[in-house]
Amino acid sequence: MRKIIEKLSYKTRSRWNAWFHQRKKQKIRRRILSHFAQHPPQDHELQEAVGYLSKHTLSTFYGTFQDKYHADQVIVHTDTSNGLPYVITEGKRLYFKRSFNKRTVQLLYNILCMEQDRDAPHCYTDPAFGINEGDILADVGCAEGYFSLLHIEKLKTTYLFEQDREWIEALEATFSPWKEKVIIVPAFVSDKDDNEHVSLDNFFLQISGKPVFYKIDVEGAEASVLKGMNRLLKSTTAKIALCTYHHKEDFDVFSRFFEASGFRQRANPGLMIYQNDLDHMDPPFFRKCLIKAMNYEV
Repeated sequence: MRKIIEKLSYKTRSRWNAWFHQRKKQKIRRRILSHFAQHPPQDHELQEAVGYLSKHTLSTFYGTFQDKYHADQVIVHTDTSNGLPYVITEGKRLYFKRSFNKRTVQLLYNILCMEQDRDAPHCYTDPAFGINEGDILADVGCAEGYFSLLHIEKLKTTYLFEQDREWIEALEATFSPWKEKVIIVPAFVSDKDDNEHVSLDNFFLQISGKPVFYKIDVEGAEASVLKGMNRLLKSTTAKIALCTYHHKEDFDVFSRFFEASGFRQRANPGLMIYQNDLDHMDPPFFRKCLIKAMNYEV
């Protein structure tokens, strides 16, 4: 009976939170459209985003590329050997937290695929900025490890930085066929070193094979990660795909950082709405999603 009550309580809270979030999205959408009706955007990307929003509900991304992704079509399996849910992606198993139900996995996997669409502003790679055969990757804030899994055959080594124990369990299952080239680091990546944190400078200090590609997506702690890899940035060649949307000032801050550090950089085309920050939405509302930077010529 207790489990039934807990399950009903969870469903009630989930439905209430979903309804409340939907109402909030509707309110923010009206506010955005009202603002730009009074202040027509001059920037081309803003014009496209506002035009898309005027015909659609508020979402994270703005563009027709996302129309081909449907969470309901994601097939979720359960591994009877370990009890973990997984999906098949490009012929490989991608595992998720055991606490996730089917719907959560469907929604999460759908957004992962959408984020790495070639036309998405969140895509870490493109034809001129990608993973090459034999590269070493630092997947900083890897969560489920989707990005590393997409490129696992090409990679010489991938370092998976993830502190969440449930994700670590899933990562171990996902990458069990490639144990020889996968190193899971159970820590927060930061600018300090202690029992819970690790800086990239110190972690790679005694490792001869330094990463060539850094994917950095750490839920707003990107500045600390960059601060903790100063020596690496000055002494090695690197490509960095860095998220710039967790704080509204991030894009400008990180653009100045890379310019001062001598990196060539460019922003991914397109804009997004960071839905985890709807309570702090101010003009221009939309944010740039990702900077791609490198300190060498190709």
